Amino acid sequence: MTDDGALRLPEGTRLLHIGPHKTGTTSVQAAFHAARAEVAAQGVHYAGPNRHPRQAAQAAARTSLNASRGASRAWSGLLREVRSAPGRVLISSEWFADASDEAARDIIEALDRDRTHVVVTLRPLTGILPSQWQQFVQAGMTTPYLEWLRAIFDEPSSGVGRRFWRRHRHDRLIARWAAIAGTDRVSAVVVDGQDHSAVLRAFERLLGLTPGTLRLENDRANRSLTLPEAELVRAVNVAFASVGLAGQAQLDLVLFGAAAALKQREPSSDLPRIETPAWAVARAAVVAGEIVAGIRDAGIRVDGDLERLVERAVPASERASARSAAPARDAAGHWPEIVATGAIGVLTAAGLVRSAGRVSEVRGFSNQRLRSIFLGRLRDAAAIRARAGDRTPSIHSARVEVE
Repeated sequence: MTDDGALRLPEGTRLLHIGPHKTGTTSVQAAFHAARAEVAAQGVHYAGPNRHPRQAAQAAARTSLNASRGASRAWSGLLREVRSAPGRVLISSEWFADASDEAARDIIEALDRDRTHVVVTLRPLTGILPSQWQQFVQAGMTTPYLEWLRAIFDEPSSGVGRRFWRRHRHDRLIARWAAIAGTDRVSAVVVDGQDHSAVLRAFERLLGLTPGTLRLENDRANRSLTLPEAELVRAVNVAFASVGLAGQAQLDLVLFGAAAALKQREPSSDLPRIETPAWAVARAAVVAGEIVAGIRDAGIRVDGDLERLVERAVPASERASARSAAPARDAAGHWPEIVATGAIGVLTAAGLVRSAGRVSEVRGFSNQRLRSIFLGRLRDAAAIRARAGDRTPSIHSARVEVE
């Protein structure tokens, strides 16, 4: 690792953090958003009014769902803010990583090529796979995890595979931006899965902040779903697809309804997590090795150990031993709460109930009865939204594109 002084970027640098998705971006953004006053006192400006300037970044990257006049104004406003800010500036959004080469070139030029430095955060593929799948499910995808993994690895040129690898072949992502910004103006930070604050220390080094200025924020809304929760959301997507509900209405009811409500509950530690099979971990390790080699060949600055990106499959004997030593994980007893929480989220998002508190316990209903009520309510909500069409206002008036 390079020493802290060598990592520090020059005064006046505009540090563009492009993600990509699922690489600890939320931790970085939440920490800077919470510490705006502290970092400003040390000569660093965190750009944007919120945790991250999603709408502006989507407009700059020219993503398909945010080409509105409002989004363009958001990007123009962000540029004015950056240009007027003294000292070092950080602009962070994972949506910049989705930019085409032409859009990336325009972003660099707009920020001033001579003052802009690009930073990419990196995480092992084995951690990205389940995280990215459940995020796609929250956005409306109905494909089961194992089927999705097969498509990723066996059909990399398919729509599913192309979308995933465009984001997560990180060597190619870095090469694209280095070709535009210059190799000496691109850095990579390897996220440490054992020390979640390490990525914050890396950004402190880059921006010349006092160590400890940034702190991890507890953001339950960003937690990953457990396997039962993700499967419930996927079942909701399937139910909506059966009645033809899609687009923004589905996004409102699922992402901002069911999934958002589920994330506010504290999942039991014995609930099963989304587990990647050994064959996929082994395939990911091969790709990760290629990514590491490509990043080394790129000649950019790296903070952290690139070898952390290569995680290999655990032998079957060790997996069996670990399972026998671990307590049994049975989701059956948790289904009433999971289903009820998701249902409340959907009904609230659909406007069929005024408000919803956290559902901590459900009594008096069998799982089968609760499921029947839930699916009936889903169909009713879907029918209402489908009949209303464009006359029903979206929960989030701006159209959004989801990770």
